[in-house]
Amino acid sequence: MNNIWFIADTHFQHKNILEFEPIHRPFRSIEEHDETIIANWNRVVRPNDIIWHLGDFCFGGRGNVSIAGRLNGHRRLVMGNHDCYGVELYAQYFEKVYGAIHYKEFILTHIPIKKAYHPEIVNIHGHTHSKSINEAGYICVSVEQTNLTPIHIDEISAKIKANSE
Repeated sequence: MNNIWFIADTHFQHKNILEFEPIHRPFRSIEEHDETIIANWNRVVRPNDIIWHLGDFCFGGRGNVSIAGRLNGHRRLVMGNHDCYGVELYAQYFEKVYGAIHYKEFILTHIPIKKAYHPEIVNIHGHTHSKSINEAGYICVSVEQTNLTPIHIDEISAKIKANSE
């Protein structure tokens, strides 16, 4: 059985992200930042695993989408507000590309959705970076909240259980 992983807001090649999130991205250069996230990703995600990227993959030009080719796993992208290069480009590096998707018992989005739309479903999302929604039913997988590393579905399930107790 393949492992299932989640990550969001990698912001590859986005130099300003180092200024926006200095505590969680304490790098001297965007190259050091990118190589750390790539190494962390490939350390945990195996080639046959499924990895969901929940938006804001890269910045700085269409050519930077090719960074995805260096990453392990069957990559799936839920597009974020900064993924603006067109589905056809992302589809060259991600097996599937979505706006949002109901997956297993979750709804996967980049920007968190209002619980009024799906109050019974846990929303796994990105977008909020180091800020959390302190309410049951939301799990943020922005790299600032996952130690710059994809998070396994079992860890997400454990968080959901802990939040419901």
